[in-house]
Amino acid sequence: MTHHTITTSIGDQLIERKHEIANNIFSELLAAYPTIYVKARRIESLPYFEQLIELIGEGLLRGENNLDKSSQWGKEVGRLASGQGVPLHMSISKSSLYKKVILENIVLHNEATISKDILLQITNDIDHTFTTMISAFCEAYSEYAEEQLKISEEKYLSLSTPVVPIFSDLAVLPLIGQVDEVRGEMMAEHVLLECKKLSTHKLIIDLSGVYEVNPLFQQGIMKLIDSLKLLGIEPILSGMRPEMSIEFVQMGINISSLKIYQSLNKAVENH
Repeated sequence: MTHHTITTSIGDQLIERKHEIANNIFSELLAAYPTIYVKARRIESLPYFEQLIELIGEGLLRGENNLDKSSQWGKEVGRLASGQGVPLHMSISKSSLYKKVILENIVLHNEATISKDILLQITNDIDHTFTTMISAFCEAYSEYAEEQLKISEEKYLSLSTPVVPIFSDLAVLPLIGQVDEVRGEMMAEHVLLECKKLSTHKLIIDLSGVYEVNPLFQQGIMKLIDSLKLLGIEPILSGMRPEMSIEFVQMGINISSLKIYQSLNKAVENH
């Protein structure tokens, strides 16, 4: 039998037995990662393993790898793994297990006809396919993780910087905790959008929940105040403790033009 005949025959075998091999892969995963893979996940996992085996089989049949399909498989599985919270290093390490099961199956059913040279060539072809898949997998995994982080940050921001309407033209922004550079940027954008939605003319920025002031906090507050003024919204400060006002002065930040009240109640009463 020629090299081409043997490799195409193996490609056919892989496609024909993809369900059996996919089950073997899942059984190996079940034994290696019992805390992640449970029997209930077999049904949802098998289609992805079958697609993987079919891709490798098609590559052997055609004599070349389908890089587009391999990349697409990697991206799809990468997003899935990231969404399920499977660690990246663990996901990548499992590719060795996939290859092991597939190669063992090839040898088991072709021991009499396959030579070392052909097996080496097939192994190289499979490695090339997996390299493409892993590259796409890592890219998709990271992209999905970044998307989820951004969503989490936005949810956190909406909870940590709520704009609360008091009257038709007055709202309150109760600040709690620290404001770093990232939160300062996001806070300004979020607050301005909320004020626009509420058609607010005046915004009380309540600082009574802030216990630590640093340059980033001061810069974030001043950026917000300046942005509010540009939109025609009057910024009002409340709950500023004496040491906070001293730190503002020491930083050379002039807030004398703003209306400042000792407490939120006083600020609301006067507006």
